[in-house]
Amino acid sequence: MKKYLTAAMFLLASCAPQTREIAIWEEPDYNYIAANTTVVSKSPLYVTYEYKNIGVEEIAPVAALYCQERGGRQAALYEVTMHRNNSRRATFVCQKVSEF
Repeated sequence: MKKYLTAAMFLLASCAPQTREIAIWEEPDYNYIAANTTVVSKSPLYVTYEYKNIGVEEIAPVAALYCQERGGRQAALYEVTMHRNNSRRATFVCQKVSEF
């Protein structure tokens, strides 16, 4: 009987929903981003960054701030292209936030 009870407890524990830790957003290291990124072109509707040694996910918050300052728009990744010397270029478009 004890074996069945232990097996049932194990089965219930494995089927129970798993708790996940909530990821806390950390402030980007703007000095590191600035040292590895240059703005290639910009307008109120888009911004293109050339970067090396960092990922596009590290540049996205900077693009979000850029677009927010241009009329409260949202940044959306348009394209990432390879460039000379193993650098990459990421273009973000600034879109108006749709209101329901």
